[in-house]
Amino acid sequence: MGRVGGTLGAWCLNHPRRARGFAAAFDLAASRGFALDFHVDEGQGAELDGLETLAAAALRSGFEGPVLCGHAVSLTNLAGDRLARLTEDLARARISLCALPTTNLYLQSRGAGTPDRRGITRLAEAAARGVTPCLGTDNVQDAFYPLGRHDPLLTLATAVPALHLDPPFGAHLPLITHLAARATGVEAGFVDRARPPHLFLAEAVSLPGLVSAQPARRPLFHGPRAVA
Repeated sequence: MGRVGGTLGAWCLNHPRRARGFAAAFDLAASRGFALDFHVDEGQGAELDGLETLAAAALRSGFEGPVLCGHAVSLTNLAGDRLARLTEDLARARISLCALPTTNLYLQSRGAGTPDRRGITRLAEAAARGVTPCLGTDNVQDAFYPLGRHDPLLTLATAVPALHLDPPFGAHLPLITHLAARATGVEAGFVDRARPPHLFLAEAVSLPGLVSAQPARRPLFHGPRAVA
């Protein structure tokens, strides 16, 4: 695995030896050529400091591979100077931030009544400080989220009301395209270099139509083989 690259994943939710665990993850990833993907601070408790601990560990390690942090709901507890310092540290450590709107809207702020907090990480504030932002989907029709499908456009459509993403929607497409590729260490794809099976035709006449929850899409086929 290490000879051809790969991704090392880890989960942190107030674990007692989280600083030691982060250091070990960076050491292992550096020695094996792995990218890193952290499921961190998926909660709104004021005591959660996994993202801060992770940023400090990344800066100490000097790790140069891609590092992605998903969820990071704890950022919603921060504001002012503390938020600015942490997002600046994330940018200096080249840690990308992924918001997961379906899962976090569904699971966070649960109680007897209507939730009064969105449970979505501060993507805009992090991006303003130079952090690479992206959107993803953690759970699809499972025990944590009963709906959804593996569709980046549906994720973006869900993020529009959740994160107040205003038109023009072309400004937000990078969250599921080349910014998402950069965050995961994958080479971004472009239409003029795409393989035919990766090209789809969308029955939409506008970007709002394309980003709508269920755009009709189909592969481009010509006879038995897909063509551009």
